[in-house]
Amino acid sequence: MKFFECEGISRRAIQGVFILKILFGILLYLVYTFYYTDRSTADIYKYFDDSKVMFDSLFINPKDYFQMLLGIHNDTPYFDTYYNQMNHWYREYDSNLYNDSHTIIRFNAVIRLFSMGVYNVHTVFMCFLSLLGLTAIYKTFITVMKEKSLLLYGAVFLIPSVLFWGSGVLKEGLLFFGLGFLVYYSHKVISGDWNLKSIFWILFSIALLALTKFYVAIAVIPALVANYWIEKTGNRNVLLKYIASYLLLFSIGLFATNSLQVLVQKQKDFINLANGGTYLQRITAEKTDTIYIASGLHEQLEINRKTKEVEITGKIDYCRVWTNGKLGEETEFVGAKNFKETEYLLLLDYGKTGSTIEIQKLEPNILSFLKATPKALYNTYFRPFFFESFSPFILMAGFENLFIILLTIVAIIFADKKILTEKLFWLCVFFTIVIFALTGLITPVIGAIVRYKIAALPLLLIALFMLVDKNKLTDKLPFLKRF
Repeated sequence: MKFFECEGISRRAIQGVFILKILFGILLYLVYTFYYTDRSTADIYKYFDDSKVMFDSLFINPKDYFQMLLGIHNDTPYFDTYYNQMNHWYREYDSNLYNDSHTIIRFNAVIRLFSMGVYNVHTVFMCFLSLLGLTAIYKTFITVMKEKSLLLYGAVFLIPSVLFWGSGVLKEGLLFFGLGFLVYYSHKVISGDWNLKSIFWILFSIALLALTKFYVAIAVIPALVANYWIEKTGNRNVLLKYIASYLLLFSIGLFATNSLQVLVQKQKDFINLANGGTYLQRITAEKTDTIYIASGLHEQLEINRKTKEVEITGKIDYCRVWTNGKLGEETEFVGAKNFKETEYLLLLDYGKTGSTIEIQKLEPNILSFLKATPKALYNTYFRPFFFESFSPFILMAGFENLFIILLTIVAIIFADKKILTEKLFWLCVFFTIVIFALTGLITPVIGAIVRYKIAALPLLLIALFMLVDKNKLTDKLPFLKRF
């Protein structure tokens, strides 16, 4: 494909990344197949398995398949015959957000047309889409980093956590595809090189991000608006124009929507997941009841894994109850007196997350968010430390963080102040700040922070490499001239 002809690197360099991504994708598959063996809670499998229900409908009633795939009148009770066979189409609790699990389930339902249910065929497809997005990011920034093409190549393609999480059958692959194409084609339009193809990919990318990771679209769109403003008015006061664009668009968003309440609910969702527990469900013609029992009461449940039947062996206090997805008041159940456990079947069961950290509970007001943001940025930028855990994933991320911290120090000491007038530099900075802040505000689990912040890692490293003045650095450290 002509798209993969990139200035500063050879086509073989891109081919090598594609092979490397597939190897990392297979590594992720091996980890979740032979190390974390609970298929029902493994992100790479749970949406893949649910997609089989949707795909199988193609051979029963093709119209049902296409309605579910395209989201056309698919929210009627009729389709519950399919959705109730899936474990993750419905959330365990209502969060007032679009359920982005639908996007990855639908993606897998499409790829099953080619894969015949072989998981790693899906890996190859996702690696290719992710590679397209990352290549688009490289092609955008090479326009201002021609003398640092190898550093740009490393920042975009070779970050270990991006290779690992961005190469599996996960939402991150779609995220990089949408982000890369949005930035690349928006840059072309802003620079005056636009056509209908560019407009199509911009609109498609925004829609994909909105359905996959909506906060990524929120983080990058004000930067693109600022870049258009700067292109039309010149490079004076670039930073002020960026600040004004973000403040204006965020203010409009806050007044026009219930964004703060949505983020507060999102944080509650993450805290519930981090605390673990057991979810039981009863489905009748009139309603669907879901009961959450805290992980600390797990010993008082006897669960038959084959039939999914549950027996209560002791007192169960303070269960949370949802009816048709709406949370009711906390209720106390005492054994079988008030709780007919035979009417409920096991929906989900998992323990408390081991890498939980304390985060400030948010309230739906701006002051609460402002108070919590400094700690949120600290947690996302600096953690995990490499000595925080002996888990191989946390350890890898810890050493990656150590490299980023050292690079940040070098970039500040040997800064090229001329880069501060470059609008693409500030796109990286503001995008990273927003992604890191949102991740730290709503995520109480170090493992999740590692994964969710990878959306910003390529742009963070690009910003740091752009900031470093190579001449200043090699004057102080002459041995680096060889590189």
